[in-house]
Amino acid sequence: MNRTLGILAEMNYVENGAVNTYATKFPYRIGANISHATFTWNATIDEGPMKYSIRAISVDFDVLPVIHLPLQGIVPTQSEKFSVEYRCAGSRSGQFLITLHFNISWTSTKESTYFTLKQEKICASKDGRRALAGSLDPNDDTAGGASSSIVTPTQLIYLGVGSAAALVIVCVGLLCFTLHSSRKAHPHQGRGGLGSIYAASIRGRRSHLASMLQHGTKDTTIFEESSVRPFLLPSTSTPYSTKTSTPKLPAFEPQPGTSKEPKIIFERRSNIVDLNHALVELNADRNLFVLMPIVEIQGTYGEIRWANWRQTGIGTSGDIDDEEDDASEDTALICKTLKHDADRIHFEKFIKEALMFHNVLAAATFGNFINPESVKDFPLISYRHNGFGILKKFLQTCRGITKSSTPEAGTSKETNSGTNQTLRTHDLVSMATQILKAMQHLHKFGIIHKDIAARNCLISELPMNISDDRLYVQLYDYALSRDLFPNEYYLSPMAAPEQDSRPVRWMAPEAIRSNVYNSASDIWTYGIFLWELFTCGQMPFSNIDPEDMQIAIASGTRPSQPYNCPDEFYAIMFSCWHHDPLERPSTSQLMGAINDFSSQLRKYI
Repeated sequence: MNRTLGILAEMNYVENGAVNTYATKFPYRIGANISHATFTWNATIDEGPMKYSIRAISVDFDVLPVIHLPLQGIVPTQSEKFSVEYRCAGSRSGQFLITLHFNISWTSTKESTYFTLKQEKICASKDGRRALAGSLDPNDDTAGGASSSIVTPTQLIYLGVGSAAALVIVCVGLLCFTLHSSRKAHPHQGRGGLGSIYAASIRGRRSHLASMLQHGTKDTTIFEESSVRPFLLPSTSTPYSTKTSTPKLPAFEPQPGTSKEPKIIFERRSNIVDLNHALVELNADRNLFVLMPIVEIQGTYGEIRWANWRQTGIGTSGDIDDEEDDASEDTALICKTLKHDADRIHFEKFIKEALMFHNVLAAATFGNFINPESVKDFPLISYRHNGFGILKKFLQTCRGITKSSTPEAGTSKETNSGTNQTLRTHDLVSMATQILKAMQHLHKFGIIHKDIAARNCLISELPMNISDDRLYVQLYDYALSRDLFPNEYYLSPMAAPEQDSRPVRWMAPEAIRSNVYNSASDIWTYGIFLWELFTCGQMPFSNIDPEDMQIAIASGTRPSQPYNCPDEFYAIMFSCWHHDPLERPSTSQLMGAINDFSSQLRKYI
């Protein structure tokens, strides 16, 4: 600390097995003239060898942390030192955050100690060019003195020939790059393309990605192919996205009546739901519910089933419809429930996530549940629904993917009717508008959804005499989604024990980094949802490992333009993925842009 802060003292992060939470809370500043930080450590517990794992993460590639220590091993019993080097690799100046993640465990107990150290490295603007500036150091005695300042005629000739050769090489390189790019633009060539190479480099060596960033690949996007084309290919669509084909983003104008709308909406603490009060308020008679033998989808401890509810005219306050159904009619439901072998932890988490939107008033495009019922040791959360079920499965059915994992669903009349669906651009834009309205409704109450995805939507078909829209979608909670769609969630090995797996492929970069959610992070997730719609339920960023998502997004990687997506709509989609949350459009701006696109679409189709 004497060298870095000018204070003759020592900083103890962990002492006698106790983590100094106050010291780890604040970042330790590393000055521009400091390149290494030295740490001293040793094990003080005589209960067998203590194992450690350490990892350094930099949010920006302007600083590359290098740990001069094996990333895994045994904590020394004697006091030893190791250092962390902070290399300012970029050309930007400023403060850059680096986090060191430690996980300490020992064989005598199953418990482990996990803590994070934060550092702020200050880089000067010249740091990224030190290798070039080194020869200009006035204190460098190896310079040629007067001989370097005198240029002979022979040297001038060599210099001219070398410059001409360099110019020819650059021209040939540009020509080859142009021809290579034109071949990639053909839909039957360039299979895998730069995307597979780029994804492989992320999986293989993160250091290689850092070198790519220094050579101007920050806008490179992942090229994804689909073997199935579920829609007609519009003449305006672009099969691949490249750095040179970045869409022209729409100019978002302030919408009427939104001048006082905040740029970013944060979640209100007043929206915390009293679970006990909600369960008492929404309780219904179990004898009125008849579960069908049809399982929509099932996981390890949860499942979604179909049911009928015979209403008696009592307790319909949770209904999302304005008119009450006749008491003699059966109401079709889709229900979330737990299996009998689920434990109390699963029960409490399920109830908390299922009731998270209880305080939100009913809306047509937001699927509030009707009544929960708890019988024996499993709950039943019901949603009024007489349609195709989960939007994710419906989109995959339209793409021709069979549901082999849940063969019971094949007996469902609603699911079978989905195989005959043909989705038009009108249908996709209509669904996008409906889910955007649901998101607007949540944000109006200061509630952030955090997981807007096709797996958390329901879809049904409307009669022709009710609406111009053929399909009707609703956004609902994400209870059980981690269990029902485990491949779409990821839990880091370095995560705290109480942390849940997260849908990192759908999450905004700031949410991945700090686990902070707001309306801007919902906008990013909504953009990924739009990509899901136009790809019929494909996995976003499928060529990138989930642990590398933060690095890939920081480098500028974005989902490529789907085959069937018009350029104008992809530009709207792309605007949701701005790295700066303040630069992303608001829900009202998105609604205006989508409505304008829909109006233009109706003129030509």
